[in-house]
Formats: sequence, structure tokens, C-alpha cells
Amino acid sequence: MHSYFKKGLILAAFVGIFGAGSGIHAKAAELPVQTGNPAVNADGLLRQVQKTEDQASSIIIEETEKNGEFVVREQNGKYEDTGFVNISSDYIYVRSATSDDSDWTGKLYPGNAVTLKGPVGEWTAVQSGNITGFIRSEYLMDAGQSQQKVRQMEAEALKNGTEVTFSYGETKEEEEARLQAEAEQRAREEAERKQAQRQAVVDYACQFIGNPYVWGGTSLTNGADCSGFVQSVYAHFGVSLPRTSSAQRSAGYEVSYSEAQPGDIICYNGHVGIYVGDGQIVNAQDPAHGIGISSATYTSILTVRRIF
Repeated sequence: MHSYFKKGLILAAFVGIFGAGSGIHAKAAELPVQTGNPAVNADGLLRQVQKTEDQASSIIIEETEKNGEFVVREQNGKYEDTGFVNISSDYIYVRSATSDDSDWTGKLYPGNAVTLKGPVGEWTAVQSGNITGFIRSEYLMDAGQSQQKVRQMEAEALKNGTEVTFSYGETKEEEEARLQAEAEQRAREEAERKQAQRQAVVDYACQFIGNPYVWGGTSLTNGADCSGFVQSVYAHFGVSLPRTSSAQRSAGYEVSYSEAQPGDIICYNGHVGIYVGDGQIVNAQDPAHGIGISSATYTSILTVRRIF
């Protein structure tokens, strides 16, 4: 990326994309300049743009600084002073001043559109969405790249019957809000995933209602005792549980009975079952009843264990 621009830079207009129209008035945005800051120089921010009467496909930009190298212009002014971020990293900071040590006001991502406010030495004042500040000029596409990008976007929009839309950077506050929303969404999705897992355990376990109770057994079809039943059900989902009901009291993590969800393990003195909701468990009861549904509070609960 050049450090300085040539005067009289000629940018090709978008032939075939933008139809002939009224003359272009490129407005050089005024950059607020803090006095006493030698790094900020507002001289040269103003540019005069003229459209030649005999050549509708060319725009002449007369300038003393380098802003024009990054500008995309369109005849009706729709893309006036628009440029694009060109970086290989995930993002860059928009700084509050022309220094890498200054506070950052937001982040720009590859391909984000920016409104160019004016060059300041090796930096360019930009606005993108709600962000205003400075970025190094080397992080901007040159005019040719910007024009090509807009042409592609126009062609794609025309093909799809949609409008051209640009992406913008985000302020600190916007990033914080986005990250918070994303974290909450991930938490909801994880909770839903685990709930679905637990319900799948219940649905699977209930398939074996009516099968026999066999002391010391672990077969869901030929017979299992209480802990063998719970162990074999969870083994189907890739979870290895201890063999005995007393050892299963330490599996997963504890929740209160009031917080019990379908799929949790309800542990008693010498017995264990799988909570199915509505105050009931599916369990291998005894030789007389086999595998079936019982009240979760038929006796005192020692602990409720959550595996998922």
C-alpha cells in the first residue's frame, strides 16, 4: 500500500453497472481536528471532483492527500466516499487517535464498508456503522479492488433481485452486547441439547417396561436389577456408570429433588431409578413387578444425580 497518493488520481467509474445521470458532487467530509495534536493534519482533506462532459465513464479527483485511492464513487452518490477493509487478520481496531497506543472505539472485520472522512498522514479517518475513528490506510482496499467488489455485489444483487447491502464494524458496546447475546444463545442451546439427551434416556429406558427383574442382572431384555438397569440404559448413550446403587450415588453431580429433570438418577437406600417426570421413576423394582414405573417419593430420597 502506498504511503502517499498521486495528484490527479483517476478512478474508473463503473461502466455498465451505473447508468449515466446527473453530475457527481463528491463531498469531502469534514474531519473534527483536535488542536494541539501534531499527528492530525486536516490540510488536504478537501477534494474537488469533476465529471468530464465528454466522458461519462471517468471521474477525475484532484487531491493533495491520499484519500481518493480508496474511494468508490457512483454517479448518484450512493457509494460516495465508500471504501472497504482489506485485512488478513480477524479484525483491526479503530483507534480514537492516529496512534496504535490510543484507545480503540470499535473493531472492523474483513470486507467491512467504511465511509472515508479524510487522510491523516499514514492514517485515515473513517466511519463504519456507529464507529468513528482512525485506521491505518494500509488496511483499506485500493480503488480498483473496491470497484471490483461493488461490481460483484451489484451483479449478485441484480441476479437475486435484492439490494446491495454492506457489512459494518461494531463499537465496543455493540461487541459486548453481541458477545453477551451469543453466550446466552449458546447456553440456551446447550441446555436444550442436554434436556433432549435426558429425555432420550427416559424414552429408551421406558422401552423395557414389563421386562423381568433379575438380581445381579444387567440385561435390559432378559433381566436386570435396579443398578444394572440404570447402568445398562446409560451405557447405551456412551456413559459408564458404577455397577452398584451405592456407587451410583456419586455419579454426575447433585441437584435437589425440586430441580429434578427427566433422565436424572434418583438414589435411595439400596435402590436407584431414572426420573421420568411428574414425580415418577422407571426402575427395575423387584422380582414381582419387574421393570416398571413407580412413585419417585415411595421412600426417602438420598440424592438426585444429573448425568447430562
